[in-house]
Amino acid sequence: MNTTIRLIQQKLGVPADGVMGPQTLRAIAQALNISEPPAWPTQAEVRKGTSRFGSPGNEAMLTSITPPYTLYYDGKPVRSIRVHQAVALHVQQALREVLEHYGEAEIHRLGLDLYGGSYNYRSTSTGKALSMHAWGIALDFAPDTNAYHTKKPRATLSRPECEAWWRIWESHGAVSLGRECDMDWMHLQFARLK
Repeated sequence: MNTTIRLIQQKLGVPADGVMGPQTLRAIAQALNISEPPAWPTQAEVRKGTSRFGSPGNEAMLTSITPPYTLYYDGKPVRSIRVHQAVALHVQQALREVLEHYGEAEIHRLGLDLYGGSYNYRSTSTGKALSMHAWGIALDFAPDTNAYHTKKPRATLSRPECEAWWRIWESHGAVSLGRECDMDWMHLQFARLK
């Protein structure tokens, strides 16, 4: 085992077992004074209705946030977006970080200001289960160039220029279906796939 990891584990009182697991990662994050991405529930847990997100379609659990830069839905500016209150601060902060990293001109050039929606009580594209949108924990961006069946490199959000976009969202625990499955590149959600 790496000596540095062993020292961090000992300093923070984490037993050293030779395996780099969640406790080790937490210890390293604490030692470096960095925050870990939140551990969101899995899609299956969300769909059971027993996760922190509660029941689908519960509009009392939604809140509206004002994006820090202008988003456009069907060519019209969006004043606010509705998401589950448990993810609202993460969405707000991720959008702020996107603005700080790219600036408005680059956001527009890359289509990161093209909003495809968040809360929507509906089924998935396959119709087999409720979408994470039904809980307000999923958002879509640049839908016209990142459709469900569009793969990389044709999906615009799969381009190298969008790597920082995804790193920002992932630092808040969001999952990209594009990065995980090379499909539905527009979609990000605050629920793990497994």
